Amino acid sequence: MAAMRATSTTKAAVGGETTGRTVTYRPIRWTDLDAITDEFERTWGHCSSAAGTAASVVVSRHFVLHYLEPATGGIIAEIDGRPAGTLIYRVPGAPRLFAQAQELLAQTDARLEGDPIGARSLHETLRWHRVETDMESANGIDVAQWAEIELFLVAASARGHGIGGGMWRRAMDALASAGVERFFLHTDSSCDVGFYDHQGLDRVAERFAADHRADGGAAGGGAAGGGLDDLFIYAGVPGAAARPGTRVGAAHIVASSAAVGETAGMAEVTR
Repeated sequence: MAAMRATSTTKAAVGGETTGRTVTYRPIRWTDLDAITDEFERTWGHCSSAAGTAASVVVSRHFVLHYLEPATGGIIAEIDGRPAGTLIYRVPGAPRLFAQAQELLAQTDARLEGDPIGARSLHETLRWHRVETDMESANGIDVAQWAEIELFLVAASARGHGIGGGMWRRAMDALASAGVERFFLHTDSSCDVGFYDHQGLDRVAERFAADHRADGGAAGGGAAGGGLDDLFIYAGVPGAAARPGTRVGAAHIVASSAAVGETAGMAEVTR
């Protein structure tokens, strides 16, 4: 896998003093599915109309499988052996990692359809997916040629150890090694979109909830009420994006707020 030719380990440090906690980066495995789903639920489960019900974690499972189905690479960050972050990406033309994801996604959707609350949330989720696809088409995103960051997630309990930045750098190296000339990602107003500005990406599309009252939900949108958040697409060049503050021209994994800051004093060892 281009993403991680070797497992790399870092010692976390705060204020120049090591904390004794070990951060390890490794390739994603199919057996990570449940852990990723649990963290997705902790981070964004409150956003769906199924929040607080048994269907909520199944909706989160749908999202994770939706991102895993086209995935060609992925990185897992662990702190002292416990999952702490996930970055999943797709490179056009590269073999998919998990052929079984498609069937399991269909089974998960069927399970949601069998529950009134789950069915409602699934339909809202599928509408969200369609809106994102429409944004791609309307803004010239060449999904057949451009790579995509599918999911970018750092556990709330792991913030402050530079995990987000560590996964990001490794993903950019993987995309560059695969010959990717341009990539994009979707994100929204529930995420720390400033991270992408800092990384030198360009916001190439935006859709504000206030302009789409027909989405439903509370005024101004909001996924928990059945509406949509403000939606954005960011795009960049792997080499340029690896150098924060470098713009790449033109005029979007998702990351939870404040999850991707770097921590000073990080020493890295690759083994």
